Amino acid sequence: MAITLKKLLILVSSSFLLCSVSTGVKADGPQVLPHLKAHRAMVHNPPATGLLVGNSSDPFEKVNRGVWSFNYDFLDRYALRPVAHGYADYMPQPVRKGIHNFLSNFREINNVVNNALTANLADSGISAGRFLVNSTIGVLGLMDIASDMGMEHKPMTFSTVLGKWNVANGPYLQVPFTGMNTPRSIVGGIVDNLYFPYSELEWYWLAAYFTLNIIDSRADMISQEEVLDKSFDPYVSARDFYLQYQEGLVLGKEGIASEQLKKDAADEKNLEEYLDEIDD
Repeated sequence: MAITLKKLLILVSSSFLLCSVSTGVKADGPQVLPHLKAHRAMVHNPPATGLLVGNSSDPFEKVNRGVWSFNYDFLDRYALRPVAHGYADYMPQPVRKGIHNFLSNFREINNVVNNALTANLADSGISAGRFLVNSTIGVLGLMDIASDMGMEHKPMTFSTVLGKWNVANGPYLQVPFTGMNTPRSIVGGIVDNLYFPYSELEWYWLAAYFTLNIIDSRADMISQEEVLDKSFDPYVSARDFYLQYQEGLVLGKEGIASEQLKKDAADEKNLEEYLDEIDD
């Protein structure tokens, strides 16, 4: 089925909106560096380079802060947050789990293709097996039978693929109604939403799927609300965490550990140089 202009617009707008509500660390994602590590790493650079985590930057901070205020203080507080809390409070947990499994299974084809694009054929095969098992025995993915069989979830977005291909994030962007983005994540989201089965669905089914995905993702982040609300600067906290998380997806656990060792060594060297200057 050919992708019509209307369907493409639905896909693009939905992919943007998902970026605003799916940037927390999920159970199936890799661990990222603690939030304060990002601040410590930035202390050594910002005046000279302006670089943030993942070699990104925030050249549009003044505009971004204005958009952030609308997205966070208005849109999220008065629309997404109440809906997410209502969903979490009143939807039975087994039903929520089934919906989450279904949505996750829907994205397995993305994982098959994207893992293959990074030459990780083993994870691509596992993702294909998960889709086959959960779509059949698991009743369209409502049950995660594949995990019970030892097939671990191997998520991979096209944005992460681009990162592994050494494509830079580009500048950090706050987009109205859509939230935290970079040019790389925007392009990645668009490509991801052009895969099967998205390409085979009518626009109204796509709208229903993405709406449900937004609610499910936002409900998963309820536990993080207090940390952000009490942050000294929620804009900076959210920005750094988002970029840090994206970098963690690209580096993987081993890459993060290696990167952190380098940063710790640089910190120690800077401290020694500073102490030497004092002694002089």
